[in-house]
Amino acid sequence: MRRCLVLLLSGLCLACGPDDRQSARIPAYPRPDDSSRVTGTLNALTRIINTSSPASAYAKRAALFLTLGQPAKSLDDINEAINRNANAGSYYLTRAQVLRELRQPANALADAQRAEILGINSPELYTLQGDLLQQQQQYDKARLYIAKALQMAPYDGEAYFFTGLMAARQGDTARAIELYQRSLQLKPRYLETYNQLATVYRVLGNLDAAMAYNGQAIRYFPNNARLQYGRGLIYHATNRLDSAMFCYQRTLVLQPGYYQAHFQMGLISQKYRNYYTALTNYQKVQQLRPQFPRIDTYIGYCYEQLRQYDQAITAYTKATQQNPGDRQASAGLWRSTRRQYVGYPANPVLLPEESLPETAIKRARSDTSRIMIQPIEPRTRVLSGHSDSLQRTVKPIN
Repeated sequence: MRRCLVLLLSGLCLACGPDDRQSARIPAYPRPDDSSRVTGTLNALTRIINTSSPASAYAKRAALFLTLGQPAKSLDDINEAINRNANAGSYYLTRAQVLRELRQPANALADAQRAEILGINSPELYTLQGDLLQQQQQYDKARLYIAKALQMAPYDGEAYFFTGLMAARQGDTARAIELYQRSLQLKPRYLETYNQLATVYRVLGNLDAAMAYNGQAIRYFPNNARLQYGRGLIYHATNRLDSAMFCYQRTLVLQPGYYQAHFQMGLISQKYRNYYTALTNYQKVQQLRPQFPRIDTYIGYCYEQLRQYDQAITAYTKATQQNPGDRQASAGLWRSTRRQYVGYPANPVLLPEESLPETAIKRARSDTSRIMIQPIEPRTRVLSGHSDSLQRTVKPIN
């Protein structure tokens, strides 16, 4: 009997590949808030990868990077894991989660479907597929997957969150809030729920509730840049601009590439007529996000107030070429051209009106020698049926 047991164990060991045997020594996932264990686990996984490079170690390190908010590193590791083992459904699930974080929902959905084909059958997968489908406005299919997830796990907080997200996208704010609150009861450390609740209440004008949810989230996630930015927006909406500026600066310390914070700081500096600082922030936005709507109009306005008319004309011209309907850019271009022309002693005559756009002519006839446009400030409510770059700073759904 003893001899048979020895033979059986020997056979099992031979059946295990090197990756399976190595997996037995791979450390378990630590809690993300346990920094010492996180560091130790990362070091252990790195040592295993450097020694034998098993696919499972790459996959575990990818999942850990994802929980730490480092999706780029996570993607590199999970790609390597899939290259080494293309038949592990859990690897495709992890990559789908990473691609969702990187805002590539179509690619993420393809990987999630691949994971399902390879036998993954979990509430986590179905909740993920529901989210990816609702991002593509396939709400009927999304509801089916969320319902499937809730059948398997009736107390899944994420499933309630994404159901609320669909309600919010379809305009049912009351239902969305109810579902978000249910999600928090089931999963009190789910960051996205706090972000949505804080933003919805801010847009509705209930700034005390918005601040309460934001503050509770910051206690759980003190180093989250998005939460600090959201707090800045709440202060901004209450006209507590010094506090808002502090939060935006804190956001940039945590995440230097957070271009939205630069934009809001530019708005505050512009309100105080500190045009040099506003211009610096707007230029940073343009550097980080060249396609940011109307950023050239803001830059042109700052140059105009600083009497640097050549640069103002360049910025306004670019703005009008990109958006011919931008009346502020058209008016700014006319003013800057007029002032530049008048400033030259050899050309004391104004430019003829017939060379100006019709909208600028109408405004010019009512202008005095000092024409100023009002600083463009963020709105505190979303206006339906009107497109403006400022709206995206207050929408409850990004």
